[in-house]
Amino acid sequence: MVTRKLEIAFIDKEGKWYPIDEATREELAEGLEKISKEAAKRLQLLKDQR
Repeated sequence: MVTRKLEIAFIDKEGKWYPIDEATREELAEGLEKISKEAAKRLQLLKDQR
């Protein structure tokens, strides 16, 4: 069995990644807001398909 160490990171539009602990509060807030909106949109689509 392979043990993996996963890390949360942000990836910019050029494909460069940044560890989450290097992000500022503002960057974290903006990123989490985008994730929340996308998750809500996908959950609504799934609900609508039922």
